[in-house]
Amino acid sequence: KVLPVWRKPPASSHTANQRRRMVAAKYRGRVITQADFAPRVEKCPDSDAEDDEGQDEDAGADQELTEDVIDKDVMRGVLQQDGMALKAMPSCIREDQSMVLTAVRQNPDAIAFAPDMYQRDQDIALEAVRQRGMVLEVLPEALKADGPFVFEACKQDGLALQFASKELRTDADLVLEAMRQNWRAIDFVEEDLFRDVDFMQEAVKIHWRALSYAHHGIGELRDIVQMAMRQNWLALASAHEKFLKDRALVEEAVGLSWEALLYAHPKLRNDRALVEDALRQNGLALQCASEALRGDRELVMRAVNKNGMALEYASQALQNDREVVMAAIRG
Repeated sequence: KVLPVWRKPPASSHTANQRRRMVAAKYRGRVITQADFAPRVEKCPDSDAEDDEGQDEDAGADQELTEDVIDKDVMRGVLQQDGMALKAMPSCIREDQSMVLTAVRQNPDAIAFAPDMYQRDQDIALEAVRQRGMVLEVLPEALKADGPFVFEACKQDGLALQFASKELRTDADLVLEAMRQNWRAIDFVEEDLFRDVDFMQEAVKIHWRALSYAHHGIGELRDIVQMAMRQNWLALASAHEKFLKDRALVEEAVGLSWEALLYAHPKLRNDRALVEDALRQNGLALQCASEALRGDRELVMRAVNKNGMALEYASQALQNDREVVMAAIRG
């Protein structure tokens, strides 16, 4: 008779490695192995009644496993190699605190398969979040509202802040700690903090992109904008419109990158001195200049001498100027 594909191979086909992993205990005349704790395969509809009875008997045996027929040392060894094996372990193993701790130390995600009483256990839960902060997602609400506990999770992974209680997401110190680990933690902050000047100053110190989250009133504070811009000129793109007209601020930004002139107010893009500063860095800065300055022969010659591709941004008349074209070819 041909065996259905779903049936396990006979014991003789076990490899030497599989034999070493067998549990040294017998139950109902058979050796208990790690495979006994794996998810069971669905029964083949073509199997006969006799096979079904045998499978049902095996399933019942797994459910009845007790401490006296399980070698705990072997089970501990399995968990030390694969903490996630806790999911398929019998209840007497999953309800053993030392076994759960062993599994969590090997893989913090294993806490998801621990009984509720151990998910609430601070020692075990701390062991998990100190390895992987995002484990906070599966823990009880009481721990998500525990400031010191959530602080530990956010130190490991700032994005764990998203699973903290609403109240803790308004805690400036906790949020800043999370941002130090991953600045994107600011995505999960309650909006009240975006109106807090002190918080926003510290947030911008951590990462200039925090400026884009500031309440419009705080976004109009020059020192915060300048702080962000000194980290990265792109902060100018998130600045209030009035700062795009601030010549001193724009000049400082252009000193960091000529591209900052792209965001300046049209009046400043017509400022010859600013455009010259930008052109010293790259001839392509000609694209930031006003239409009037793109028709300035002297400026265009500077640009194409620096980078021939700048000819594309010159006025039509200068694009047809032989001397300018030759300079661009050489540039």
